[in-house]
Amino acid sequence: MKFIDLGDWEQIINTVYTDVIITNTQGIIVYANDSSEYWFDMKKEKMIGESVYDLEEQKVFSPSIARRVIETGKKQTLVQETRAGKILLVTGNFIIGQNQNVKHIVCYAQDITELEKLKAYVKKVEEELRNTKQELRDFQHAKDKQSVIIARSESMKLILSSLNKVATTEASVLFTGESGVGKSFLAEYLHEQSGRKGKLIKINCGSIPEALLESELFGYRSGAFTGANPKGKKGLIEEAQNGTLFLDEIGELPFNLQAKLLALIQDKKFYSVGDTKLKSVNFRLITATNANIEDMMVEGKFREDLYFRLSVIHIPIPPLREREEDLIAMIMDLMKKFNHQYKQNKELSHETIDCLLNYQWPGNVRELANIIERLILTVDNNLIIPEHLPAKISITTPSFPMVNVNRRTLPEALRMTEIYVLTEAYQHCKSTTKMAKYLGVSQPTIVRKLKKYSGLIKKEDN
Repeated sequence: MKFIDLGDWEQIINTVYTDVIITNTQGIIVYANDSSEYWFDMKKEKMIGESVYDLEEQKVFSPSIARRVIETGKKQTLVQETRAGKILLVTGNFIIGQNQNVKHIVCYAQDITELEKLKAYVKKVEEELRNTKQELRDFQHAKDKQSVIIARSESMKLILSSLNKVATTEASVLFTGESGVGKSFLAEYLHEQSGRKGKLIKINCGSIPEALLESELFGYRSGAFTGANPKGKKGLIEEAQNGTLFLDEIGELPFNLQAKLLALIQDKKFYSVGDTKLKSVNFRLITATNANIEDMMVEGKFREDLYFRLSVIHIPIPPLREREEDLIAMIMDLMKKFNHQYKQNKELSHETIDCLLNYQWPGNVRELANIIERLILTVDNNLIIPEHLPAKISITTPSFPMVNVNRRTLPEALRMTEIYVLTEAYQHCKSTTKMAKYLGVSQPTIVRKLKKYSGLIKKEDN
C-alpha cells in the first residue's frame, strides 16, 4: 500500500490542534496527523491502512466524511461524533493531481463539542423559560379566577378555606344558595385548584329539554333513535375525562335520570343511549342548586341516596345581603372592571354607595354586576349620584334606630328624629348642597335646619 510522505509539511501539520486525515479514492487512510489520536482515541499508526467504511462501522467516527465525499463526488461538511466523545465539524474535499485526476481526499475538522454543549444548554434554558412562562400564564389565569371571587367576609373566607382543603381530592362537592350568589364561579375556582388535567365541563340541567338531557349527558351510539347522528355522539360526561363535571341546577335533573347518575358516581362507568358496551370515565363531580333538596326528598322528587353522594362536601353560599364586606369590595371591583372595559372614568358618590349598600340585592352578584355595568354605560356624568340608580335602589334610605316615643310628645319625637337624620346626612356630605340632594329638600331648608339645631349636630372626626 502506498502511503503519503508529506516531508517538511508533516511537521507543520502535526502542530495544528485539529485532526487531518487523508484517504485514497477507495477510502483507505494514507495519512493521519498526531492530533487525530486525541480526537478518535486511536493511534495514528493503527488508523493508517484502515478503511473509513470499517472505522465508521466501529464508531471510531460517525458518519464518515470521506465516504460522503466519495459517494457524492462533491466537497462535504457535516457534524461528526467520535469514539472519544467529541463532536466535530468536519470538511472533506478532493486533492486533484497534475492531470486533473482525483488523487486523494483530505479531511479536517473543528472541535465544536463545547459549542454543542452550549447549544444544548441554551435549548434547555429556552425550554425551561417556555415552561416558566406557561406556569406564569397558568398562575395569572388562576389569579384572575380568584379575583372574581371576593372574600372579605368571614363566611366567604371560610368557604374558600374549605375548598382549598378538598381541591385535590375526589370528593363530590354540592354548592347551594340563591340564584346569582356565585356558585358557578366557585366551581371554576375549585376546578382550577384541583390540578386536574382535563377540562371543566358545565351542564345546566334546567336548560336542556328532558327528552334530550340523557343523550346530551351520556351520549348515544349510531342509530340509537330517530334523527340521531349516524355516527353516534360522545356525551358531555365523556368530555369531562380527567377533568371536572359541573352539573348546575341539579334539582332540575329528571327523577328517571337520577338513578343513572347515582350509578355513574358510584362506579364511574355508564352506558351510552342505545349501547350495550360499558364505558369508563374519570372525573370529579361538582353540583349546584338554588332549590331546597331536603324538601324535594320529602316530596319524593329527589333521591335521598343520590343527595348523600352529591353532598360529601356541602357548601352553602350566603346571599350577598348577608356579606356587607364582600358587597363593598365587589362594588369597587366591578367599577374598576367596567371602567377599564369601556374606557370610562366614572365614580360613585357617597350617597350612591349608601343606596347600593342598603339595597337587599335579591339577584345577588349577577344583579349587582348588571347594575354597575349599566351605570358605567348609560350615565353621562363622571359622578354617579342616586338619581341615576334604578328607582327600586334609589328609594332605599339608610336605616336608623326608631326613636323611643315612650313618654314623649309628638313634637319631641319629631325633633329628635330630625336631628338624627340631619346628623347622619352631615356625616356623609361635604356641603349643604349635597345634604339637600341627599335628603331631598332645598339647600335653604338645610341651612335653616342646621342653624336651628346648632350645637346638636356635629361631624365625627375621621
